Amino acid sequence: MEFRLLGPLEVWASGKRVSLGGRKPRTLLTALLIEANRVVTAERLVDAVWGEEPPGSARSIIQTYVSGLRHTLCGVGGGDLIVSHPAGYLIRVPAGALDRDEFERLAGKGRLAAESERHLDAVEAFSSALGLWRGEALGGVRDSSLRSEAARLDELRVAVMEQRITSELALGRHEQLVGELTALVGRYPTRERLCRDLMVVLCRLGRRADALATYRQTREVLVTELGIEPGTELQTVHEMILRSDDVALGGTADAVLGGSAGPADHRVVPAQMPSAVPDFTGRVDEVASVRGVLLSGSSSPICVISGLGGSGKSALAVQVAHLLQRHYPDGQLYVELRGTSETPVSPMEVLGRVLRQLGVVPADTLEARIADYRSVLAGQRVLIVLDDARAEHQVRPLLPGSPGSGVLITSRNRLAGLAGMALIELDVLTPGESLVLLGRVAGPERIKAEPEAAVRIVHQCGRLPLAIRIAGARLAARRAWPVTLLANRLHDERRRLDELAIGDQEIRASVGLGFRMLDEQDKRALRLLGWMGLPNFPAWVAAALLDVVPEAGEQVLERLVDAHLMEVEGVDRVGQVRYRLHDLVRLFAREQAESQEASPARDAAVIRVLSRWLWLLREVTSVTRSGAVPLHIDYWLACAVDPPLAQAVLADPAAWFDIEQNALVQGVELAAALNLDEAAIQLASALYDSVFVSNNLFDAWSRTHNAALMSARRLGNAHGEATLLAELGQLRYEQDRFAEASKYFSQALSMFRIAGRRDGEAAALAGLGLACREQGYMPEALHFLGEAEEVWRDLGDDGAMAHVKRAAGAVHLEQGDYRVAWRKLKDALWLYRKIASRRGEGMTLRTMALYHRARGELEAADDAGGRALKIFREIGDRLMAAYALRTCAKTWIRMSRHAQARRALEEALTTCRTLDDRFGTALTLRTIGELDLAQGRFHDARNRLEDSLRRCETLDLPLWSARAMRDVAFAYEALGETARAQAVLAEALETFRTYGSREYGELSASPLQGN
Repeated sequence: MEFRLLGPLEVWASGKRVSLGGRKPRTLLTALLIEANRVVTAERLVDAVWGEEPPGSARSIIQTYVSGLRHTLCGVGGGDLIVSHPAGYLIRVPAGALDRDEFERLAGKGRLAAESERHLDAVEAFSSALGLWRGEALGGVRDSSLRSEAARLDELRVAVMEQRITSELALGRHEQLVGELTALVGRYPTRERLCRDLMVVLCRLGRRADALATYRQTREVLVTELGIEPGTELQTVHEMILRSDDVALGGTADAVLGGSAGPADHRVVPAQMPSAVPDFTGRVDEVASVRGVLLSGSSSPICVISGLGGSGKSALAVQVAHLLQRHYPDGQLYVELRGTSETPVSPMEVLGRVLRQLGVVPADTLEARIADYRSVLAGQRVLIVLDDARAEHQVRPLLPGSPGSGVLITSRNRLAGLAGMALIELDVLTPGESLVLLGRVAGPERIKAEPEAAVRIVHQCGRLPLAIRIAGARLAARRAWPVTLLANRLHDERRRLDELAIGDQEIRASVGLGFRMLDEQDKRALRLLGWMGLPNFPAWVAAALLDVVPEAGEQVLERLVDAHLMEVEGVDRVGQVRYRLHDLVRLFAREQAESQEASPARDAAVIRVLSRWLWLLREVTSVTRSGAVPLHIDYWLACAVDPPLAQAVLADPAAWFDIEQNALVQGVELAAALNLDEAAIQLASALYDSVFVSNNLFDAWSRTHNAALMSARRLGNAHGEATLLAELGQLRYEQDRFAEASKYFSQALSMFRIAGRRDGEAAALAGLGLACREQGYMPEALHFLGEAEEVWRDLGDDGAMAHVKRAAGAVHLEQGDYRVAWRKLKDALWLYRKIASRRGEGMTLRTMALYHRARGELEAADDAGGRALKIFREIGDRLMAAYALRTCAKTWIRMSRHAQARRALEEALTTCRTLDDRFGTALTLRTIGELDLAQGRFHDARNRLEDSLRRCETLDLPLWSARAMRDVAFAYEALGETARAQAVLAEALETFRTYGSREYGELSASPLQGN
């Protein structure tokens, strides 16, 4: 999809223009596209659409327009591009999809080529940029707040025309340009650069009289309409023509000026720029962007470089200033404003110093100094670098009052209040740039010798230039140190800020400068967010930590973003703006929390966040029941969240959990480390009850429960310990470690019985039953499941009853007791549907499909398996979908639908391997072997089945191993290895007899017939 602003607004999709409706929806979309990928407030949208007299229902109408635009864009394959935000709306525009951005990219490419005197490349890039235009920017908008952006774009268009003409002049294309320049001077009679170029072209073509006439006409327009004389450049060219200076006029238009020699000028030419950093690294795009702003042709360009302390703002500014020296021939001013210090330099002091340096005695008032400063700069091309500005009010008095000079500002704040400024925000270096910088400071040979340690160091430095420089300087100062030694020292987060210091440079002090500038609420927010240590987070987390309303929390975060102590990571799939702390800022903030926040206050803040996660998980569980055995935890810490957040999460709970998974795990570990045992236990159990069971998140599950279990044991929380043991038993069960699962369930059972917790007792009994079933201990499985069913019947728990009935039905099916198996499965299905557990329903339907297949009812098996598969795919349960595919495939093999079965089995095998499900992998390989047997591929069948057998034996699953043996025997028989087949089958038959499975009766009747 393409969006076009360089002319009337257009949207194109699949080669066709999209109809966007009336003027007001088009204006709204234009306003969003101007700020593409950034939030536009509702107030700004109202102002853009209606101006100063909006209707009372303007916000509601905006919502209607947005809804209509979403529908239109979705209808042409654009997806949900317009995203709602508490403050307004945001449109997601991929790179290269907006013609304005492409125009600016090509123009920047052309400027770089021109500066390198690659004029053919420059003309090509400038022409490509101009070719994107279809008329006046934004369709010539006149009566909207958008007109300033339209004017900016139209100004850029003319500036690029001028730059293209300059490059064409350098290529000697005088005759081709004279007509175009004549027309452009007529259209833009006050643009002196166009007049200058036309005069030079006419002079070179021998039309000196026409050149002088052009000057007179332009001067008359300037004097009559603007009341000013032509600028220095135009007057210089005029003087050259008058004195017939053909040598000077033979160069490019810019060279003409560079070679001009006027009368002696005793004005002081400032050259105050510090030396450039000798090992300046990377920042190619940023250098190009800053150069592009300061050479854009704008009359008074202002560029603000903003970023985190230590990101290299000053180094970039000085680097660009040196590159642009010839473009600002009247000098360069450099002013250190000390904005991050406790005593920033005042404009009065700065102007006094600068005026004295320029040979002017400073006046006594600020207003007079500003006037003198601007008078001195009038008609000059001076580059002014204002380093380390605190706020707009410190900068405004230092801006020139007339065209010609450029201003380059560095600041930790964005200075968004400066009119007409272009903002360049510095991120950290790329991994490659970081390694190059480390090598330049420490010595490239050391970095090449230990590349893995070097990668660790730049990662531990968060790729922040100052931190990398410090690390490199420490290595350079300690030549005997291996790079690995510093990497190991930086590994400990509690020592890292101590290690990142050398001489007068230290990260702690750099971050502290920005921290001191915050108000107290913002400082506290940063401290507590550092204490939480989350990888990323939405605004409500900050609100909970501070115990304020969500809107106030978001305002705090936005102020931290403006101060470059916080980063916006993007908008997540739930529609929340997510924020993150740079690792080194997080460590600084944690130190501040430890020293400035009392322990009870820290703990209370953490619990406020965890309690809201707990409430959300409880609500999510009611929407997406996992089908696991419930333990009936009283989540008494749960605290309701703001209704809009609850609505957004419950609209897509799977997406929310996927986003927050790492933060939730970290929350449990933090609570456990702080000895907040109840918070750790309740949050870990809520995770178990929601999606850990269904998504096989083994590592996360193990981390949360082991951390919470240690906390429960430290603090003597027996009830919590029993609960966590039962849930760890379920973890081992899901990992196919059934013997370990039985041990955990047995420990939990004893503790629940001592405590008189009947629901916990029943859950542990059910877990023991399932573990016994998978190990082939069918009578024991029915014993435990039967006891669990009796307890849950007394407790009236429908979900738990459904779980145990389904499990018991599966055991009876294994034993060939079809009548009881069917009754149990029907009861389970009815109960799961009653409590709206879709996962439980799907699992029961899958077992019913196995029941029908075992009885030869293939159509019914196909129907039940298909319905189970549909449910698992709808709820996003990849593993159970793989199991359902295998179930369907077994039926399709019986129905001779072999191609369909093979596709399903290959998909199931891939999923099981991806999710590291060893049990599922073994069973799927066995089913593929059965398919190979059915298709007469006996060698393939033997290989698959022997692989499945080895895996089942590794998992210590006697009954499943016997089933694989039975199928291997069939393969041996088909390959003519009868004696071997009979020996293997006899071993399998003995196992079936020992475990009382239905296969014993089936094989006794027909030894070499598959079932």
